[in-house]
Amino acid sequence: MVDQSDRRRDASAEVAVPEFRQRVFTGDPSSVPAAGRPTIPLPGRPVSLADAPAAPTVRGRRPPPDVGRVVLIYEQVRRPWRLLGFTAVLVSLTVGVILGQTEAYQQPSPRAAATAQPVPSDAIPAPVPLTAPLGAVKQRRLEITGAATSLRIRTAALGESLFTVAALDPNVAPQLTESADGSLLALAPGAVVTAGAEVVLNSTVAWTLKVTDGVRELDVDARAGGLAGFALAGDVPRGALTLSKPKGTVPLTVTGTLGELIVRTQAGAPIRIRLDKGAGSATINGAARRDVKAGVTLRETGWATATGRYDARVTTEVKSVLVEH
Repeated sequence: MVDQSDRRRDASAEVAVPEFRQRVFTGDPSSVPAAGRPTIPLPGRPVSLADAPAAPTVRGRRPPPDVGRVVLIYEQVRRPWRLLGFTAVLVSLTVGVILGQTEAYQQPSPRAAATAQPVPSDAIPAPVPLTAPLGAVKQRRLEITGAATSLRIRTAALGESLFTVAALDPNVAPQLTESADGSLLALAPGAVVTAGAEVVLNSTVAWTLKVTDGVRELDVDARAGGLAGFALAGDVPRGALTLSKPKGTVPLTVTGTLGELIVRTQAGAPIRIRLDKGAGSATINGAARRDVKAGVTLRETGWATATGRYDARVTTEVKSVLVEH
């Protein structure tokens, strides 16, 4: 036999309450919170309620007298959308303020700082290159004085200019003095030493050059022609001469202390070198000699009969000599 309470449970209406929270109260209906919600009588577990009112009849039958009343109250769950939205806005504003303060107080990068620095109004301008008109000059003597780190001399086609002199040190301007013997170029007037200069000579003029003071690195490039003679009186740790095929015999003289001498000539322009004090080593066209004695003369084949040649003489001891074409 089926229990009557089971039948009543099966006959009870099912209530679907999504998004609601269920609260169950047993006992006196007067103890139910004043939510004003309708109640649905459902069978529940037995409770001892002496004054409980009679339950309504289900399918013509009355429930047992010891059955209490179960009151279901459905409360809608309140989703805090407004609170979440307000919190998100507040967090966004806070992050924006923090990032703005960080950007405002961020130290500028070295590159940006260097770009933003104004140029001092008292900056020393670069010296204006020295120049002179060619005129009717066919030959010229030029003496260069002043200790320098680097001295570059070359010949080139300058058109109507006799020469140009550009200082390598922006704080020291070279000075040029003219005399009956030729031009005197002072690289460092009033200074002990300077960075040096680049001297460009017109190749249509026959130039006789003399360097009287010490130069750490000397580079003479006369491949364009125009070199009629060269003398080195200052101390030079390293000197390089790049020469063209000359007309006649061009003298090259070294009287200062010389460390390394490199001479490069064009094919068909032989050279003779007289070493008055000898050399640590000498190489001519690949033929090397060590511990060259004083008074030795080294000459290339064909020098005696060549119409265009170089005649070099070194009066001081030199560490090394290199001749190549």
